This record gives sequence, structure tokens and C-alpha cells, in this order.
Amino acid sequence: MAKLSELIEKIDETAKAGDREKAVRMIDSLLPKAPDNPALMTRRNKYQAELEMQRRLQALEKKFGSA
Repeated sequence: MAKLSELIEKIDETAKAGDREKAVRMIDSLLPKAPDNPALMTRRNKYQAELEMQRRLQALEKKFGSA
């Protein structure tokens, strides 16, 4: 199994590529193996908030059209 730091790096790359939903799922799958890991929890909260904002923006663009 890969090191935790390598997995976190891969998660960060996935999120930077724009796939925050996948990044959150990846973190969720790691949490049972590394419970209460502050780095994972911080990233999960950050990417979850970004994902929610992205979804809101997409809904607004769909409703009002994109500028």
C-alpha cells in the first residue's frame, strides 16, 4: 500500500484537476484506515465546501444562464 503522504498528494492533484467529488470520495475511503487524521479531515472539509460552492454556481448558471 502507498504511503499516506503519497495518497494525500494524489487526492490534492485530483481536486486541483477539478474533480472535487472524487477527491472527497477518496478521502472518505481513507478515513476508516486513518481515523482522526487532522490532514485528511481538513482536506475533506475544504474540498466538501468547494464542491458545494461549485454545485451552487452550476445551479445558478443553469437557472440564469452563464455570463
